[in-house]
Amino acid sequence: MALALAAALVGCDSGTKELASAELVTAGLTPAEQEQGAHMRITDIEVTGPAAAQHPGTPNRIGSDRIRVRAYEPVLEPGGKPWATLVWAHGGSFLRGTLDWPEADWVSRQFADAGIQVYSVDYILASDTVQAPAPSNDVAAVLSWAAERAEPEALLAIGGASAGAHLATLAALDRADRAAAGDGRVADALILEYPTMHRVQLPDPAIAAATAGLPEQRRFSDDRIAEMYAFYLGAGPEGGAGLQAGDAPVAGELPAERLAALPPTTIVNADADDLRASGEQFAEQLRAAGVPVTASIQPGTVHGYLNRPEETATSLVDAEETIDRFVIALRQIAAG
Repeated sequence: MALALAAALVGCDSGTKELASAELVTAGLTPAEQEQGAHMRITDIEVTGPAAAQHPGTPNRIGSDRIRVRAYEPVLEPGGKPWATLVWAHGGSFLRGTLDWPEADWVSRQFADAGIQVYSVDYILASDTVQAPAPSNDVAAVLSWAAERAEPEALLAIGGASAGAHLATLAALDRADRAAAGDGRVADALILEYPTMHRVQLPDPAIAAATAGLPEQRRFSDDRIAEMYAFYLGAGPEGGAGLQAGDAPVAGELPAERLAALPPTTIVNADADDLRASGEQFAEQLRAAGVPVTASIQPGTVHGYLNRPEETATSLVDAEETIDRFVIALRQIAAG
């Protein structure tokens, strides 16, 4: 089900390849160009992925050889530097999504407008031949790559929406493990937008009532959630229940001592969203693990609203307010 991606490569060094981009803007913008709205440099690059050679017929549980990443570099005053670096993962139930989705592109532009260097990750999608933890391994590889290049004084953040929030959480844990082993720095902040963190959610009558009137495509029934995770995790031997514990972790099923390695976390849930139960439960799990966490609800929204920011005037306000919530949280974490 993964989408085929094709682009013309332009040679460069240092482990990345820049791609031809209609929105590529030279680093030295003139005042006239800035007046015309050229306030960020958007470039497609490729980052070395975690994949090794696969055995024929074996599902890819490792990740990509090369990971496509879209970089959003804010254009600042001479001598200015981004105050934060953010690695961002779009949603899509682990099996859909592109860098062109608003949940990837529009969101990244808003963060870049706030002076943040953003790397939006085109992680490998779950399919009949790609299963967990390959998608989260791709996100973790880009986070490690970004950590090496971020300004030492800049905040290093990781985040995502829906299934991407799940992958971002696992990537933050991977970075904590590597940092503990002496490999680079930890992520300083984790931001999660309407996350899905559990295969089985706690029942919540208030949420059920709020979502009862939604069209089926915007509902997440227990069966739909179970099928989503089963497809992402893959079947076990002879079609069994899936991977053994630890082979491909589910973030919301990890013990408190494991979750304690996560950085300060900000969660924004949609209002009429079945998955809100998962986001709220995960916030409680983080509090119990001693992780600083701020959780809020964007009123009047449904799941995926960041992917529809210009559907209505209200949609745009909701999306912009959500980005503002995250930017304020990141600035507070950066200020210590």
